[in-house]
Amino acid sequence: MIERDFQRQLFNLELQVLEQALVDIAGGKYEGNEFLADYKLIVKSYERLLTFTRRIFKISDIQAGNLMRRENELKNILDNVGQGFLTFGQDLMVDREYSAECEKLFGFKISRMNILDLLKSDDGKLNALFSEVFRSIFETTDREVHQHLINKLPKVIEREGCYISIEVRPIPPNYADDDLLCMLILTDVTERHKAQEQIAFLSYHDKLTSLYNRAYVDKWLEEVLSEGDYPLSVIMADLNGLKLANDVFGHFQGDKLLISLGKVLLQSTRKSDIIARWGGDEFLILLPGSDRAACQKVAERITENCKLQEGLPTELSVSLGMATQKTPDKTIFNFLGIAENRMYSDKLHKRKEVRRRLILSVEKELHTRFFENQGHVKRVESLAAQLAQVIGINEGSPELDNLRLMVRLHDIGKVGIPKEILGKDCGLTSCEWEVMQRHSEIGFRMAQSIDESVVAEGILALREHWDGTGYPRGLKGDQIPLLSRLVGLVDAFDVITHDRPYRLARSQEDGIRELEKGSGKQFDPHLTKLLITKLLS
Repeated sequence: MIERDFQRQLFNLELQVLEQALVDIAGGKYEGNEFLADYKLIVKSYERLLTFTRRIFKISDIQAGNLMRRENELKNILDNVGQGFLTFGQDLMVDREYSAECEKLFGFKISRMNILDLLKSDDGKLNALFSEVFRSIFETTDREVHQHLINKLPKVIEREGCYISIEVRPIPPNYADDDLLCMLILTDVTERHKAQEQIAFLSYHDKLTSLYNRAYVDKWLEEVLSEGDYPLSVIMADLNGLKLANDVFGHFQGDKLLISLGKVLLQSTRKSDIIARWGGDEFLILLPGSDRAACQKVAERITENCKLQEGLPTELSVSLGMATQKTPDKTIFNFLGIAENRMYSDKLHKRKEVRRRLILSVEKELHTRFFENQGHVKRVESLAAQLAQVIGINEGSPELDNLRLMVRLHDIGKVGIPKEILGKDCGLTSCEWEVMQRHSEIGFRMAQSIDESVVAEGILALREHWDGTGYPRGLKGDQIPLLSRLVGLVDAFDVITHDRPYRLARSQEDGIRELEKGSGKQFDPHLTKLLITKLLS
């Protein structure tokens, strides 16, 4: 606002004239002059005019200050609202005034730059569209036409890795001599766009393997599949032994198997093929334009690539079922059902080999993580088989096969017990002993997961005592399965007579005395007597 002193300087000449006239009148300089009365009237009018002029000037000055203050306030608001505001006219050159956010978005000053250059991208069609729309907007004042043109433009553009939303608003002229302007409202929506992309990705992809999921397959089958994709082949794949891998090695290792199989499926197929995790341990491969022979080759590549995988808890094994549809004349889900049934047939066919590999993997893990060595297992297996034959279990019988398998897996549950407890060279605390007792139940679940129910029951009861003081269920006498009584007896004798991490081996005589002390308490008295008299004496 203009100060009083400056205002006086501005009207200095006029004030001097007025003041001199007032002095002259007051001093009687023009007394007797016939025009004095008119002169006084003129001076009075001049004084009123000058006062009025100075008052108007002051009001105008105040209004200008208010206008400037409001303009600054508005600019501050626009600069801090997190959006870019700019305007341009028919020449498509950005006006000098724009919000600070524009410089953040573009990285440089944009005054008098061509708006088409600012929005230019590698997409030639998009560049041409902006040029057509912006030029057409200035050819009419019709609001409906403007809106129709604006609707042609994308809502979001990508510029140097950033995503910017664009809103175009034509500004009609306020006066007859004003020109039409266009306002662009720009917003950085990069984070929002990435979040939306992530949500969209997760909507149609499996989080663990990053393969497509079932929702995507359903969408693809409904919307994308066309007659040009036939013949269409499908492969249903099932990861063998996942439950056991989760039980024995932990879910992290089970996830590694799933991820590895996903990679194998991608390596074995074309980029145009659809690979999806169908659910749990099942995967689906859709092969558009592939006949039966091509489908068979893909299946063979999958099997071979599985054998090449390393660093996994167990050998990667998969059961496969295939089907080919030459024309779209069958319900697609019936078609998938055919592949699924064939997959289950393949799983049944491979069951024994898969079981054998899983058992080998479990044994390897047991010997790696547990302090027992293979010598212990072989000694117990040999002596237990001899004792079994003493009581009438013949070689080659299912009972003896179960006995041998139970010996190999009898300590499998200990892989779920922390190493610091298993290898402790002194007595266990009550809490540690409680943890240790869980190995029977863990081993039971693991044996069940490879469909060995008899062996599972034997492992669960292995630490039960003849007098009912054992764990986990407190069984006694003949309630304890014969396999558990026999293996438990022989295992205890071998532990006593061989070195352990926490003590040295004792003599066979000491071992026999320990068995005799435990007879009828920890051990089956009949089996104990037979072991001592028939095999150890």
